[in-house]
Amino acid sequence: MTSVNPPASEAGFATFGVLRTDSPDTATALVGLITREVNTWVRHSDGFVSSHTHIALDGTSVMHRGRWTDEETYGSSFTHRPEGHVLRTLADRPGVRSATVFRSVPAAGPHGPAAGQQPGLVGFAVRRLSGARAQQHVHGLLTASGEWKRDCAGFISATPYIGTDGTTFINCPMWADRDAYDSYMRHPQLTEGLEEVARLEVAPPEFLLCTVATEIWAPSSNG
Repeated sequence: MTSVNPPASEAGFATFGVLRTDSPDTATALVGLITREVNTWVRHSDGFVSSHTHIALDGTSVMHRGRWTDEETYGSSFTHRPEGHVLRTLADRPGVRSATVFRSVPAAGPHGPAAGQQPGLVGFAVRRLSGARAQQHVHGLLTASGEWKRDCAGFISATPYIGTDGTTFINCPMWADRDAYDSYMRHPQLTEGLEEVARLEVAPPEFLLCTVATEIWAPSSNG
């Protein structure tokens, strides 16, 4: 795993790409391809902050999160670059069954006692809501949940991402290991919170539990 210390500030814009494949071999190849492209040229693009690539526990899904200083710079320095053809056509590669991309803005979220540790597991929860007011309400619920999550052993943090489409809400919780995740999922207040969120959803949620494959930061983050 390639990893260096992150910059002090959070990125102002984030993209998520979810690739569902026909096999672990295909997923592993996609991780290698994404990592090569990011290392070769993406990390040198204006406004790039970081790239995080994950593989779901079933081995067949890849989740990639790219962080940028802002959406305008992302558009001007990345989306129209000729080199971007490889990444823009991942959905067309053999073995890729589906590809979904989300655009979002990161927001403040709760931290746990393991804050600062390298994650052993990362969750990726996508919720489709009725509109911006529901997005704000779910963000408020997540913030309030910090009251009990700050005492959950092995819980690192949960970073919410507000979808720029006005309806999507993405949450990325992280845990130190599987025991921490299992303990977190058994917490009685988790069920209560999820039930309240479910009342605001207009479609079933999507959830992936992943391991970390690669983390790559902009060259300026190397100090």
